[in-house]
Amino acid sequence: MESFNKKIATNDKVEFIHFSLDRTSEAALKWAKKENFPWAHVLADKHAESGLKKYAKKFVPYYMLVDKDGKILAEGSQAVFAMVDDL
Repeated sequence: MESFNKKIATNDKVEFIHFSLDRTSEAALKWAKKENFPWAHVLADKHAESGLKKYAKKFVPYYMLVDKDGKILAEGSQAVFAMVDDL
């Protein structure tokens, strides 16, 4: 949360999206509410229709920076947060 708050929350060029791997939407929403996450969530039952499934990984957390055209710019938390600094 510290990195998000410092580098992304105030950056209007970046939108953070949580792509949930929880088995149920209820579990994902309960966790997000408990942690007080402010970003958008794509729940497991919405992966296919979100258009983001092609970016999905099988482990969490996984960070990926994608441009508006869908090109992957950076992967991994260090690379993503470093690149966000330059936007």
